[in-house]
Amino acid sequence: MILKKWFYPLAAVTFAAAVLMIANFDNGLFDIDQFGFEFFGGLDFLLFFRFLGEEWFLAIISIAAVLYLWFRRNHYLGMLIVLFAVGGGNYLNKFMQTLIERPRPGSQEDGFSFPSGHAMVTIIAAVVLIYLITEKSGDAAGQALMFAVGILISVLAGLSRLPEEAHYFTDVIGGWLLGYTYAIVCLLVYEYLMKRRISSHINE
Repeated sequence: MILKKWFYPLAAVTFAAAVLMIANFDNGLFDIDQFGFEFFGGLDFLLFFRFLGEEWFLAIISIAAVLYLWFRRNHYLGMLIVLFAVGGGNYLNKFMQTLIERPRPGSQEDGFSFPSGHAMVTIIAAVVLIYLITEKSGDAAGQALMFAVGILISVLAGLSRLPEEAHYFTDVIGGWLLGYTYAIVCLLVYEYLMKRRISSHINE
């Protein structure tokens, strides 16, 4: 699998960075959030990309990935991992927002602010779905391109929340950090179950 040498170790870094961010909401993060509003707040074209992080859009691409894994590969474990990753990531995001209770900066939307669901769930979907769809392709360049496109989609989805002040910039960054960490956890579970399945078939 391409990029695996740094894909997995990076998850430990992103998790540590997210924990550090949560611990320092009231100590030194104002400048980052202020920069986010000043730099991205006036870029109204980013609002167009908000749909990329909406639950209905993520549901559509997840269902498409499940159907691909079903009809093209009969990959039932992969199908379950997609549901566990995207659906579970969405619930985890809402749980963390309720647990942390960071108020939104200026939006009239309900709920709390950290971490951004658009940023968190889109990066989960990008990493997990592309991994499962391309793991047998053998096309390293095509795989790298798909990951680049997936990350770009997550970046646009996360940044789309800043012009309308639905989130702080650190909410978006935290969403990416935690989303990536959760995505890698899902893939580690997937690979563990795949190894168990292969070893059980060998021993039969």
